[in-house]
Amino acid sequence: MGKIKLYSRLIFTQFKTKFKKPVEYEIPRCGVSFTKMTRLADEVKGIKPLKDQDTKALTYRLSAKAPEIVFGFVSQMAELVVPNIASPSKKDQKKLSELTSYIRKLQPLMKDLELYKEASAQMK
Repeated sequence: MGKIKLYSRLIFTQFKTKFKKPVEYEIPRCGVSFTKMTRLADEVKGIKPLKDQDTKALTYRLSAKAPEIVFGFVSQMAELVVPNIASPSKKDQKKLSELTSYIRKLQPLMKDLELYKEASAQMK
């Protein structure tokens, strides 16, 4: 796909997303502390943590307009869960499998992931 066509589709997709209502997502924490999850959510643009959450809960609730943004958040979270991906421990493998099952649940909702992947490949 040409760069102009790719960027025009990307701009149109971002324009459509701007007017969507935010959807609530519950992400498994996988052993990541509530404070780290909140800091990571503050770093990712387009995600807002929901207020009045239980800090001891096994899930972290946030709102986002697009599931692709949540996918990016979960990908960054995976780096916190398993710092050494080459040789994860059994506990880390369990956490990774929990994140993988969440990503599989999230995948049918993502419609524009391939477009974002192609755009990021063009930018490199």
